[in-house]
Amino acid sequence: MIDLKVDWKESLLILLGLVVIVLLFYLFNRKAIAREKQTEAFLRERLQQQGNAVAPQEPARKATPQIVQAYERLIILMERIDLQKLVVRVAPISELKQDYASFLIQNIEQEYDFNISQQLYVSEEAWALIATAKQTIIQQILKTSLKEEVQDAQTLQQKLMQVRESNSVTDLAKNRLKQEFKDLV
Repeated sequence: MIDLKVDWKESLLILLGLVVIVLLFYLFNRKAIAREKQTEAFLRERLQQQGNAVAPQEPARKATPQIVQAYERLIILMERIDLQKLVVRVAPISELKQDYASFLIQNIEQEYDFNISQQLYVSEEAWALIATAKQTIIQQILKTSLKEEVQDAQTLQQKLMQVRESNSVTDLAKNRLKQEFKDLV
């Protein structure tokens, strides 16, 4: 026969040790536990908002003077880098077509860089359209400058003036900016 004697002192020490371990674990990890609880509560709240669709997901923006100015400046940017207006405004600096193409691209980059902080005030889609418009115009300049019939800066200027696009990217970007602005006011 097996004799099972339970030593209550040892059992009590083991139990006390387990309690101490749990308490120490809790003390060292209470911040992480609190963060987890906050995250869970936030996620539950977010799910309830999405399920009810009563609360807006983005706070409504107001047309502050800075936002109005941002939209104005970006419309001006689109006007200034519009290929037709740019070529009329910026004359060739030498007879070389490469110099003129580089000068036009430099003007576009300067205009863009000057207004780059305005992206804080418009939607990501509007800013993406502006960046796309810039790149498309630069590509059009480079593409036209590589044509065989373009031999000098004057010819490049004339060919660029002849480029006509219906629904150009600058027009699309301006329309998007105008629509967003109307939604604000």
